[in-house]
Amino acid sequence: MIVESLSAAQFRNLSATEFFPGEGVNIICGANGLGKTNLIESIWLFTGCRSFRSVRDREMIQIGCDKANLRMSFFSGSRHQQAQLQIDEKRHFTLNGVSLPSGRMMMGEFACVAFTPLHLAIVKDGPEERRRFSDIAISQLRPNYAKTVLEYNGILSQRNAALRTAKENPSMDALVDLWDEPLAKKGAVIIEARMKYLEKLNEKAAEIYEEISSGREKLSLAYRAYAREKTNADLTQIKDSLLQSLAARHDADLEHGSTGIGPHREEFSIRLSDISARTYGSQGQQRSAALVLKLAEADLFADVTGEEPVILLDDVFSELDPSRQKYVVKHFENRQVFITCCDEASVVRLAEHDVAVHDIQRLRGNG
Repeated sequence: MIVESLSAAQFRNLSATEFFPGEGVNIICGANGLGKTNLIESIWLFTGCRSFRSVRDREMIQIGCDKANLRMSFFSGSRHQQAQLQIDEKRHFTLNGVSLPSGRMMMGEFACVAFTPLHLAIVKDGPEERRRFSDIAISQLRPNYAKTVLEYNGILSQRNAALRTAKENPSMDALVDLWDEPLAKKGAVIIEARMKYLEKLNEKAAEIYEEISSGREKLSLAYRAYAREKTNADLTQIKDSLLQSLAARHDADLEHGSTGIGPHREEFSIRLSDISARTYGSQGQQRSAALVLKLAEADLFADVTGEEPVILLDDVFSELDPSRQKYVVKHFENRQVFITCCDEASVVRLAEHDVAVHDIQRLRGNG
């Protein structure tokens, strides 16, 4: 996949920006606060995923404006395509002149792998961050997966509401059971997809980490699904196991007013030489582990789809030692890469060829 051109209007501090990147390494340089990360974010949004920075769409609109507009030309699926995104209170996508009912429709059309300082949370923070990482990665491979997660969350909300009602009025207890079957059905699809993805990701990540650490440490990933017993369980077995677990926890869920088991509570562990990276890893080890997960995500996407995702690296190189900097640049050869930094010279010398340097102030039309 290749971004051919990008324009941004009233998007954060990008009032009227035109960008024509190269097909290889693109270095976006300039002082802090000028909009380098905003440019990276604007590209990411065309995946159909939520911003990796903002919870509310409104926050991406320039102060004093009522909407933001983004346009992107890109090559994907063996053809040139055009996409537009208008952000007001919601996001409105158009692909090749056709209005899309949902941003999820962009999944599978354009794909990115982004790594920013915020993504260190995958290793450092709680289970929610690891669930988010795997769900976004799987959704870019299997667009229908995102719909399944959305449907699961809707059913989960209904079951939790039924639990709270039944707690206040025990005669309504049977309502809770009505949601168990649909919840287990959707939940099993999510669990199976995560298990299969993590199994493949583990192979890639282990190999990359061994290289990046010169064999000093070994990285391993393991999905922790509390509603299954067999590692090789199929979809039906996972569903049946989840149903049994929901029934077994019925009274506990009723007491707490929420569902205590299912894919919304599960995660995967990240271990370095069989020790928890989150609990015991140094800051450098955690950073390396997060980086390796992103490198492996990109490799796995290419293996499965036959297309290279666009790579977005925001303010990453200042936190890596020279050997890891060189490894990252080398690893992304033959892919379109966007790298933000304050000192472009330190990155240019790492790339062997096909490097384009873009000054963010000039891109904004202010220099």
